[in-house]
Amino acid sequence: MGGVSFPFLRWPIDCRKQSIGGYTAYPLNTTFNHNSGVSAVNLQELLGLGSYNTAWAWLQKIRRCTVRKDRGKLSHRVEVDEFVIGGKKPGKRGRGADGKTIVYVAVERYLKQNPETSEVYWKMGRARLQVALDYSSYSLETFINHNVEIGSIVATDKWSSYQPIVNTRYNHEVINQLDQKGPESGLYGAHLIVSLVKRLIRSTFQGRLEPKYLQNYLDEYVFRFNRRKSKSIGKKFMRIVQQVVKSCKISNKEIQFDLNPISEYFSLGLSG
Repeated sequence: MGGVSFPFLRWPIDCRKQSIGGYTAYPLNTTFNHNSGVSAVNLQELLGLGSYNTAWAWLQKIRRCTVRKDRGKLSHRVEVDEFVIGGKKPGKRGRGADGKTIVYVAVERYLKQNPETSEVYWKMGRARLQVALDYSSYSLETFINHNVEIGSIVATDKWSSYQPIVNTRYNHEVINQLDQKGPESGLYGAHLIVSLVKRLIRSTFQGRLEPKYLQNYLDEYVFRFNRRKSKSIGKKFMRIVQQVVKSCKISNKEIQFDLNPISEYFSLGLSG
């Protein structure tokens, strides 16, 4: 198989004895059987691997293949917001907090009518997550233009950096956070994604992941979230296989240097 080298696509069923024959894609199936993903420690235990580093490298390679370069942009009504990831530290909270990693979030959320009952309800579509350097208009504009179709409705809070961006290419819906009372108002969709991501980091990964690899974890979450309604694990598996074929080969040693530059910026502590 071309692209990234995944030894476990041909890994024996009996991983402990490494017997010959009976090859299967067991590790990938193991990964996708868990809705919230698995950590390297979990994968090591599930497969009986002798090395944590092997499990970690495999998972990093999988995460690198969860994003299609030609994926479609978000459309309809898109909620956009920012949040920070990092442990509790003294000082300012929210925007301007030191020593935290900034992440942008965008999610499709719009009203849809049931053709049979004429009932109108809110529907959540696809999502995007991106590690960011700051809260500037330039950074936000780059994120929005890269992920949202021109002409879509972009819902944001009153943060001043959004104004010069969305007023020129998008229909801007400004949300007053004080008016948000439930799931049918405000930026509920974006805030739900933020809550789910933080819960994932605290539970599955026990809060232990390096900032320089954060984008890989976010990409895996988006892959899972956007396919949350798919009942077929096989379809998810085949999508990963397609991406493996298209991707560039990378060795285990190269993974530690193949970093998202913005994530590396935060891992070095340059943000504060």
